Amino acid sequence: MQPDVPFSCTRETLMHIRQLMALRAVISSGTTTQAAEILGVTQPAVSSLIATLEKEVGFKLFERVKGRLVPTLEADRMAEEAERTIASFRRMEEMARDLRQLAAGQLRIACMPGLALDFMPRVLARFQADKPDIRVSLQIRSSMRVREWIAAQYFDLGIAELPVDDPAIEVEPLQMRCVCVMPEGHPLARKKVITPQDLNEVPFISLNGDHMTYFRIADAFEEAGAKLNVRAEVQLFAPACAMVASGGGVSIVDPVSAKVYEGRGIVARPFQPAIRFDVGLMFPAYRPRSLLMQNFVTTLKQAMHPYLL
Repeated sequence: MQPDVPFSCTRETLMHIRQLMALRAVISSGTTTQAAEILGVTQPAVSSLIATLEKEVGFKLFERVKGRLVPTLEADRMAEEAERTIASFRRMEEMARDLRQLAAGQLRIACMPGLALDFMPRVLARFQADKPDIRVSLQIRSSMRVREWIAAQYFDLGIAELPVDDPAIEVEPLQMRCVCVMPEGHPLARKKVITPQDLNEVPFISLNGDHMTYFRIADAFEEAGAKLNVRAEVQLFAPACAMVASGGGVSIVDPVSAKVYEGRGIVARPFQPAIRFDVGLMFPAYRPRSLLMQNFVTTLKQAMHPYLL
């Protein structure tokens, strides 16, 4: 039986740690028999560890005085260092256990504003609830900047709009289906599904004309022979929802933003034909993901599942 060591390591290092533990135990107890009881090993095993250590260091560590082993000055000096070494390995053991159990670590996330202002903070808060030693850094930037940061490996996870074509980025694409939002009490709120014909010439709040969602909406209206009456353009879905809530018109937005504004002056209905909103979970390529990140991504996907196609 071998004394319990605090951290798995190479065989040579393992032997050294056992020797130091034996040295410390013999100094504190005065006999190899009591040291063996402390370590939970046999007395010959302790004697062998001390003898091997003496052979390696090249000097005696103990003198026998009246039946007890008295440490030499050199042994006392080595014992001081042994305490620090064993304590260091104990900390390594605790760190490894925490990492293995996902109880410690750091998540560095860069996220587009639409998901970072409300959705991601709530997901992160739930994820951290039973992990008090997890640190989170959430930075809110445009999709273009998020992609740049992930390619440069500044962050562990990026959430941004697609497309992306960069070999330095590993992407897991996700597709959301946009919904139509309107003020509470709007006549169209009585309908279960909204179509372009329903929104013909209705005041509409749109994302900027260069946004992929705008092109998809415009194509749907054109194919249906309906007129898209754009009264306002905004950069993000959130201000579109805020304008809708204030009676500025109707809009077609991602389902996450619509959910945030539910109960705040808007109602949401499915829109037909489907208007996709493509986002991606982005990771630095050629770099393995930590166990913590893998676990968080699973949690994040579960939270996003209700909004995905």
